[in-house]
Amino acid sequence: MNRRGIGNIALALIAVIGGFACGYFLFMTPNAPTVPVEPAPEPPQQPAAAAAPVPAPKLNSEWNTYHGPATFTGAVDAPLPDRIDLLWRFKAGAAVRQTPVVYNGLIYFATARGEIIAVNPEGQRVWSRQMFSGEQGKDGQVRAEIEAPPACFDGLVVVGTMGGVVHALDAASGVEQWRAQVDSPVIGSPNYLKTAAGARIYVIGRADAVLYCLDAGTGAIVWRGEPIDRCDGSPAVSERAVAFGSCAAALHVFSPDTGALARNIELDADSQVAAGVALDGDWIVSGSRSGKVVQVSAATGQAAWTNTEIEAEVFTTPAITAGRVVVAGNDGYVYAIDRSSGKVVWRYDAGGSPSSPVIAGDKVLAAANGLVFMLRLDDGGKIWEFKVGDEITGPSIALGRVFAGSEDGTVVAFGSESSVSPNSAEGGAETR
Repeated sequence: MNRRGIGNIALALIAVIGGFACGYFLFMTPNAPTVPVEPAPEPPQQPAAAAAPVPAPKLNSEWNTYHGPATFTGAVDAPLPDRIDLLWRFKAGAAVRQTPVVYNGLIYFATARGEIIAVNPEGQRVWSRQMFSGEQGKDGQVRAEIEAPPACFDGLVVVGTMGGVVHALDAASGVEQWRAQVDSPVIGSPNYLKTAAGARIYVIGRADAVLYCLDAGTGAIVWRGEPIDRCDGSPAVSERAVAFGSCAAALHVFSPDTGALARNIELDADSQVAAGVALDGDWIVSGSRSGKVVQVSAATGQAAWTNTEIEAEVFTTPAITAGRVVVAGNDGYVYAIDRSSGKVVWRYDAGGSPSSPVIAGDKVLAAANGLVFMLRLDDGGKIWEFKVGDEITGPSIALGRVFAGSEDGTVVAFGSESSVSPNSAEGGAETR
């Protein structure tokens, strides 16, 4: 072999040895240890903002007359849930034909036996008092006949009788404080106003619509108005006026201080007024026998509008808000009228003669054919109803609850389940 061949062999051996060495170091050398990487720190979390407390619902604690306040507006800014449940049923022992009233945490109502009863919000009797006519029958004293809704103001429960007697009872105990005799049956609710001269009670004698002003402390007659015509309604009272309608087909406005007649506002020959009227500032809102509903000024007698769309008697007291007037007709419908234009915006078929409707927040409540029902104020859609009995009173709204009386001799209370107290389930209230 020549020298060049030996060199080539040597170079080949060197290449083989070099390749083996590179492979050894490539595959056999252990991996370098892995250095753990610290995760990036999370930014500090801000404490969650505390949720704003849900404001408690705004509840009215009083429903002083069959139609709310002394102005008979029949409306409270107190929301009710879409569904309310029967909380209790109190057995009064005789028919309850007038709307219960609420004052200072108690519910008051009159029975067809002439008894005034007070119960607490759980439906338990607090006191009761039998009213008598003052006459003697073969079996003793004759029970008073009460057709007028009671009213409660300033520590008193006041009720008129068909014998023309006005009784004032202590609201806490039922003890009689005074009684006054007027010259005619009292079928409308008494009413109340605190004036600069003192607290006053206003009642109407049914036969001739004489308006009486009584001293609330003693029952003494302060003044009486002039006879007008028969009146089955009640006087709405504010610092500006005492207002009511009559069978003279007119509205009558009196001074609450002196009893002076400010004006008679004539409607038309077929528009007798047989229910209460609502007072809102200077405005009087009233229905009538012809179906006409009016909004007129107490100061001038001028009408803002007159609605003639209802073709049935409107012998119910209107419920009013800033935007709505809600009335019920003898045709079985509840109507909502736009307060600005005086036009009907919806009607609801109640299937019977509805009671005077009332308003709670964005809802309307009324009764017909033994049902209490709830509608939306904006469009009249039905939300809820409950069958109470054959004949029931219009509802009252206070303490977050709805109360009504029944011909079957019971008073019922409705509310949300969360408001039920341990003693206020049906059957837990007193039975007789």
